[in-house]
Amino acid sequence: MQIQTDAQVIVNARIEAVFDASTDCQNLPRFFTGYKEIPAITSAKTVDGLPLHEGSIRIVDNSDGSSIEEVIVSLKRPNTQRYELVKGFKPPFSWLVRVASGNWSYETLDTKTRVVWSFYFEIPNIFAYLVFRLAVQRPFQQAQEICLRNLKKYVEDNGDSI
Repeated sequence: MQIQTDAQVIVNARIEAVFDASTDCQNLPRFFTGYKEIPAITSAKTVDGLPLHEGSIRIVDNSDGSSIEEVIVSLKRPNTQRYELVKGFKPPFSWLVRVASGNWSYETLDTKTRVVWSFYFEIPNIFAYLVFRLAVQRPFQQAQEICLRNLKKYVEDNGDSI
């Protein structure tokens, strides 16, 4: 069973500036501040210390003490960023989700950029599915929306806007 959450934003900036800001590991704590029971990102880095690239392993530390390992599946500047969360979930999240992945797509709209962030959760059974739908889905989607608003504000406030 799969559950998908989506959020989008339009940023008054060039697509390259938006892509670069959103794929810089140092910015992730600034953008993903969590929401209710969804933990904030406190730090993120690649295992090899290099900028994000296809095949990178990114370690994301969260405010709940979890440390998530993500693999960058696709990184095509300035249009796509896809990643899979491969390990590090803490209970109760680990009881509800088997696999998770994210996809960010970027599209030029005249002088602006539309960012669409879709997140996919593979749920192991009907009980976990129902609990996730009732307790996690909406707060996670809110956290995504807040993240994209923070990205928009950061890029527009830092002179990358048109």
